[in-house]
Amino acid sequence: MTEQTSADSLRPTATAGSLGYLSRLAGLPEWLRSALFLQSSAGRPGWRKILIAVAFVIAGAAVSLARTAGPGALNTIWIEDAGNFLQDALHQSVMTALTTQMNGYYDFVPRTITAIAATFPLTWAPGIMAAGAALEYAMYGLVAYIASGPHLRSPWLRLLIAAPACLIPFGYTQVNNDLATVQFVGLYGIFWLLLWRPVTLGGRLVAPVIMLCTTLSSILPVLLAPLVAARLIAGRSKTSIAVAVCWGAGLLTQWTIQWRGMSNRSNTLFTNPVWILGNYFTRVVPRALFGELALGGPGTNGEGHPLPLSISNMTIHNALVVVACAIVVAVVVVALARLTAPNWPLAITAMAFSVLVFIGEIVDNLQVVQPRYVIAPALLLYTAIVAMLRPRGVTGGEFSASEPEGGLGGDAPVNAARRGPWPVVAAAWTPVTVFALLLAVVVGFNFRVINNRSESPPWTAVIATATQTCMKPGMGDYVYRHAWWRLNIPCSRV
Repeated sequence: MTEQTSADSLRPTATAGSLGYLSRLAGLPEWLRSALFLQSSAGRPGWRKILIAVAFVIAGAAVSLARTAGPGALNTIWIEDAGNFLQDALHQSVMTALTTQMNGYYDFVPRTITAIAATFPLTWAPGIMAAGAALEYAMYGLVAYIASGPHLRSPWLRLLIAAPACLIPFGYTQVNNDLATVQFVGLYGIFWLLLWRPVTLGGRLVAPVIMLCTTLSSILPVLLAPLVAARLIAGRSKTSIAVAVCWGAGLLTQWTIQWRGMSNRSNTLFTNPVWILGNYFTRVVPRALFGELALGGPGTNGEGHPLPLSISNMTIHNALVVVACAIVVAVVVVALARLTAPNWPLAITAMAFSVLVFIGEIVDNLQVVQPRYVIAPALLLYTAIVAMLRPRGVTGGEFSASEPEGGLGGDAPVNAARRGPWPVVAAAWTPVTVFALLLAVVVGFNFRVINNRSESPPWTAVIATATQTCMKPGMGDYVYRHAWWRLNIPCSRV
């Protein structure tokens, strides 16, 4: 009898615990909508906002293009843009070129832009391709700016996470306004695209299109699968479903290459995730905060083979690594101490995907940290830092000492406190301002770097040489070689 009574007494507790768990699970969609997938409050944009957005894209692309030294990005061509995309566009039909895989995946948007460029005089092709890549950088930055509205409120904070898409202070050894590597900035752009819940018809139409174009150009968006699932749990609106379907459709198209045995990529590579995680703290974080030049350069050449770092003082190098990690720890401490108004859902999500994307990029690859693999993780790290340093703002006309909503889901407006006491406002904005100044200095020192593109001969000179060579009887192609790529230029096109 005693045992039976004891068993019976436990049942209500177990049942209550189960009901509590189910209740919390049932509340997950609402929590996700209120904490992470926030509804955009922006209404239909007027002409002024549209013009500002266009100006942002044009200015961002122009600044990015200006970073290339030597003959410049508009008068040079390099890496896969030369040896794969333009090569195929000049020698294959448009449909064949569009459906030609490279390294185990399709490159729909890069090959489309190249096909368009190939219809113009050949001297224009590299300029059109580079401009297309730079405009894509700026477009993804614009997506980050728009989608971060409900999370960060202040235009300055949103600009702080959008501008680095065009001004990332490392990776230019491999990523320099070329179409082949836009996918790494694209990973950052579609992270924000998945968080975005647009209210305008234009936003609801554009979001799935950008997602489809990105997944048809890279297989790496598969790493954002948890965020896609969370978006659908938060709410299955038409836009959410359309974005998820486009994400899945693009990746399914990419996986058909593997299923049909057409991939030219090795599937036997594996890098220990623990090794990758160690490099996150010794490569990603320091380069994100202090730039590539200060940390000894890229560590690889343009082809991806490892090179020794150029370190004149190992003590200083190690100190920069430690200080970079200490800065991130300090940011977390400041946020936990409530000296700022941290947006924890955004900060934790961005930081988690910063690490996850970095591991995912390298785990099925060589045990080398390619500079291009650091780009998306670093951009997400910037987002996490800005989210934790979000200043306390002015609500209701007075300076608010604490966030009204509080908790993880708090998203009170954070404005440039114009009506609050200026010493208090200045103190609130000091942490994120210090980070912005640090990033500006680092970008300035790493604005221009030397790489294979800056060392390439002017494309106009290449075409001039090709034209002269093709005057010889029987010449069919002029072979242009530089570094590790080559391009056969048909004499009929010069």
